[in-house]
This record gives sequence, structure tokens and C-alpha cells, in this order.
Amino acid sequence: MESCAVKEEHQRSLQLMSLTTNVTCNDGSPAGFYFRRSSSSKHWIIFLEGGWYCYDQRSCHLRWLRMRHLMSSHQWPDVRHVGGILSSDPEENPHWWNANHVFVPYCTSDSWSGQSHAKPDSKFSFQGALIVDQVVRDLLPMGLENGSSLLLAGSSAGGTGVMLNLESVQKLLHREHAHISVYGVSDSGWFLDRAPFSREADLPAPVDGIKKGFSLWRGRVPHSCKKHYPSEPWRCYFGYRLYPTLTAPLFVFQWLFDEAQMTADNVGTPVTKQQWDYIHKMGDSLRHTFRNVKSVFAPSCISHSVLTKRDWRLLQIDDVSLPQALHCWEQHTIYSMQQTVNENSTSMLSDAPLRLHRKESRKLLKSTYHNSTSPTVQRKRRRRKNRNKLRGKKRRDKKRARERLERSPKLREPTCEHRFIERCSWPQCNRSCPKLHNPFTGEEMDFIELLKSFGLDMMSVANALGIDIHTLNNMDHEELLNLLTQQANR
Repeated sequence: MESCAVKEEHQRSLQLMSLTTNVTCNDGSPAGFYFRRSSSSKHWIIFLEGGWYCYDQRSCHLRWLRMRHLMSSHQWPDVRHVGGILSSDPEENPHWWNANHVFVPYCTSDSWSGQSHAKPDSKFSFQGALIVDQVVRDLLPMGLENGSSLLLAGSSAGGTGVMLNLESVQKLLHREHAHISVYGVSDSGWFLDRAPFSREADLPAPVDGIKKGFSLWRGRVPHSCKKHYPSEPWRCYFGYRLYPTLTAPLFVFQWLFDEAQMTADNVGTPVTKQQWDYIHKMGDSLRHTFRNVKSVFAPSCISHSVLTKRDWRLLQIDDVSLPQALHCWEQHTIYSMQQTVNENSTSMLSDAPLRLHRKESRKLLKSTYHNSTSPTVQRKRRRRKNRNKLRGKKRRDKKRARERLERSPKLREPTCEHRFIERCSWPQCNRSCPKLHNPFTGEEMDFIELLKSFGLDMMSVANALGIDIHTLNNMDHEELLNLLTQQANR
């Protein structure tokens, strides 16, 4: 019994695989990935791990001392167990439990964009973009070449990495495997290049860090975005600037009050009205950047990353869970891509014979010239023969194209919303937000306590909501959230 349980656990886990070429982590140790093969699915998920970045020799040295596991593969275990969208449990992961799962550990500190080797004055290399490319190449003979779709996903720095690498992965695959639909999901990687709340000597603004890092890493950004920012290509690390230039389909998940953004902006845990005002404006700024994003899920919560959390399916906006929204978007994306492929195939089938008809008509002119008794008879015979031949070929071409469409998998275009942006502008006003805890007592905080921790004048809050302070203090969580949501909908 024990051996069977061990075998089953081994089958559920992700197994460590080494890359076939010498692409490395920061310290020169070999990069790799964790893989669980599906025996029945042609759907693949490649997930890029997150973990911030370093941007100069000093910050990278400190990172090496404090977070060496994000710069080296020497301590990687042989197996990994990852939850959420990489879980093999149908209850935890209802739509992708049976997919081919690939988890790529983050060990390059460059938001998956680097292309540089270690230099004499530095012991670190930055090869995140090269690792992504090599993982895809290594997976092709392992079954990806026969796959039907590839979802490139990632959280935090991995979410930024998805946006930076999505089009290069699509181009790499479509050179020889155009049948594979490629699309991406960026989780908590949509950062803003706004001025921070305060400046400290040890903490540069996000813009300064990215500018320095881009040079250190020899960063690779999408060519289409680089053309848009020729003198400032580092701008492409910020999702709202990069997104309009992308052609590959992308689904964006982002907490409106992202903890990593708050850390980057050096605002800290809000305890003053000034901090609260800054955070509130941050949420408004994020919401504003989504105005032209086709597919987005943005709850009004204080948190960071979600895709590999085991309770990810509980998160909802307007009674639609994140997995439901993501799955319907994916089906719509695959349907649209397949329709495009079928239309292109039909067009090629119908256009190519027309070119052939013209060539054959010219040959026919030459071959029949001497077989007619007069020029007039010759012309009539030639026209009649060419018309009949062309009609026959057109009928066969249409029949062939129709049969090709009939043989392709039948997909029904799903009808669902692709934009879920929280209407309520208060942090944690979504009922399904991850719970917050008091940093001093460790106890779970209710919504009133949270508002007070922001340094808000509760009398002003009551006046804004049109109720008296006694009613506000005695209102339960559910009533208060309903009231706030109604205010947001006005």
C-alpha cells in the first residue's frame, strides 16, 4: 500500500528536468524546469515563477546574501508540488488539471528578460529570456510539437516575463508549428512607473531600478514595443505601455491594491491619511490603465499573485470566479484563432488553383493553336474548354475546402464577459478578498478595523455614505460591503 501511495504521489508531482544547452542561472548553475506530462491532453501550460529582481552590483550582491535560492539551482529539489493552475487536483483546478504542466523556477533576477553572460567584473549572468526560449525548444520533442495550444503564464516578475516573452514564444513556435495556439496570462505583473510615496537612499523608484536593470541584463523587449519607445525601451517593462503593442492574446490579472506595487512605491502599511490617499490614487491609476485592455480581472483587494495559490478558485467578481473567467476567455481565444487558421487555409485553397488555371490556360493556348481549322473556331473552342476546366476546378476546390473545415474540431464560440474590474474603490471591499491580519496581534481584521488602520476619519466615512456614525460602527461586514458597492455603481 505504501509503495502505491508513493508511486501516486510521484505521478502527481512535477519532475525536475535540465535544459539541453548551457543556459544558466545568475551564478552559472544550470537552469531547468519541472514537468508533469499528460497522457491525454494536447494543452500545455508553461508557468514562469516570480521573485522581483536586482538592478546593479550592490542590489544583486544583497540578493545573493538574502535570497540565494532565486539566483542558483544548486538547492533545487528533484520534485515540486505547485497548486492553483498547475494542480493535478480537479477540485482545486477544474479546467486545467489534466494539462501538460511546466513550472520554470526563477533564478535570473531580470524579470525573464536578460541575455547577458557573466563579465570579468561581475560573477552574475542574466539569461531569463534565453531560458524561456530554450524551455520551449526542449519541450517540442517531449510532446509539445503535437500539442494544440500553449498558455504562457506567470506571477509577479513572472507575469511581467509573460508580457515580455509572449510574442517571441509565438514566433518561435509558428516557424514550424503554426497549428499551436499561443496566448498568455499575466498575474500581478502590471506595474506602474509613477513617482513613489517617499524616497530612500537604498530604494530607488521603480523607473530607476528598471532603467539600471535593463542595461545590466541586456534586456530583451518585444520589437513592436521597442519601436514605440526607441529612446526608452525600458518603458516596455510596464504593462500598460507594452500592452497596446502586443498582437498575441493576453489575459491580465491584477489586484487593484497590489502589495508589490505598494512596496515598490515605498508607501508601507498605511497608518496615515497621506498614505491612504496615495494608495487610493494608486488603485484609481491602475483602474484607469485598464480602459483599453480587452481581457482583465481586477479585484479591489490588498494582495499579491494568485495563479498558484490553492484557494484561487474562491476569488470572484460579480459572482464569476477567476478560473471561470479565465477558462471562458481561453475557449474564446482558441475559437478565434482556429477560425483565423481555417479562413487562411480556405483562402489558400481557393486562390492557389486560380494561379494554376492561368498557367494552364497559357499552355492550352499553345497546344491548341495548330489544331483548329480557322482562327475563329480555334478561339471559341479554346474559351469553351478553358471555362469548363475552370468551373470543374472551382467546384473541386470548394469541396476540398468544405471537407477541411468539416474535419477540424467543432468549437462553439463561448459567450462571456472578458472584463471584470471591481467597481468599488475601497480596498478589501470584495467579499472574496484574501483575509488581512493585524500585524501586531495576528488576528483577522474586519472591514471597519481596516478603514481605521488607514487613518480615516470614520465620521467622514459615515457622512460620505449618508449614514450616522452609530449605524456605521454597528453595521456588519456584508451590509457595509453592499452599501459601498451601491455607492460605486452610482
